Amino acid sequence: MRSGDADNGLLGAFDLAGGCAATVVGALFAAAMVAPGHLGTRAMIMAITVCAVAAVLTDGKSSAGVAVLAALIFVGFLVHHDGDLTGSTAAWPYTLIIGLAALLGRGTRLIRVARPAGRRVARPAGRRVARPAGRSARSHVNG
Repeated sequence: MRSGDADNGLLGAFDLAGGCAATVVGALFAAAMVAPGHLGTRAMIMAITVCAVAAVLTDGKSSAGVAVLAALIFVGFLVHHDGDLTGSTAAWPYTLIIGLAALLGRGTRLIRVARPAGRRVARPAGRRVARPAGRSARSHVNG
């Protein structure tokens, strides 16, 4: 195994650990701030968390792992309150929002990485008017 592969694996592991920690913080925020009956609002908070994490993480597999963890935390703890994943199926459609948010965050990450950092959009040069010698740009009042 090359050392570069080990570094990428280690980086992916730290990405996953950090993403999982951020997801747990988002779940705690959703549990503390939103009433238990508001499944859509809790799902949106988890989706926003996953989107932000996926946009920051460098490893795509870590982003997918964080999205799966967020969906499981949402269903098991934010909806069923006991970690039960086999209860009512009413919460599972909300996990699509979390998955789409992960794709959106990953897409923004890929677009940001693909764009060259130093390249700017060329703007057309405006028409420049030559000023008479001895006049500054501020002394143009009435002639």
